[in-house]
Amino acid sequence: MTRIACLHGHDSNISLISDAFAAFDVELIHFVDQGLLLQNAGTPVHTKEQSHAKLREQLSWMQSLAVDAIVITCTQYAALVTLEDEATTTVPIFTIDGPFFHELARYTEPQVLLFSNPATIQPTMERLVQHAYSHNLYPEIRVSIIENAFALLMENKQEAYREAIKNALHQLHQTFPDQPIAVAQLSMAPVADQFAKENGCTISHPLHSLTAEMTKTLQLQTKC
Repeated sequence: MTRIACLHGHDSNISLISDAFAAFDVELIHFVDQGLLLQNAGTPVHTKEQSHAKLREQLSWMQSLAVDAIVITCTQYAALVTLEDEATTTVPIFTIDGPFFHELARYTEPQVLLFSNPATIQPTMERLVQHAYSHNLYPEIRVSIIENAFALLMENKQEAYREAIKNALHQLHQTFPDQPIAVAQLSMAPVADQFAKENGCTISHPLHSLTAEMTKTLQLQTKC
């Protein structure tokens, strides 16, 4: 059985990852640290160096549990992972948006990327552009943000959060009917899937590409 340690920024991501890998013979070990998310909500600000030091502690601890891989589902923590971190960790590290970047970068037509957490826009787009350019790809991406939505998630107002995402997707689908739409946060994935099913369209999100990449790289086996 493959053991995977999962680092989340919010506990709502636990069920999403668990459902995504339910068909595979894996053991998921979950850790939740809301430090960066709470920081954006008005608590004392930590420097990037302090946040990175905390991440390295978490990676070291998770690695000590004899796991086969580490997955980071929080885009803000994912943005802190360096090449040095990956080189010094003895197991592969998968970030929620790593495989997603490759999916977005390959589109040649204009597309829309929807965020619910404004704090993730700059680091995500910087990493996406860097990834694309390193592969000689130049995607045309329009960024859209759902104002005040992420506060609903942090306040555990799940239904209001989902409704805000659904309304935003509806507006984008009406405004840009011929453009691919993707959502940036893992927490948006269930609404994106439901909206796509109800409207006969495709809404990309990080969970699809992450699951595919981990299944291939780790050679995950399905349950008997």
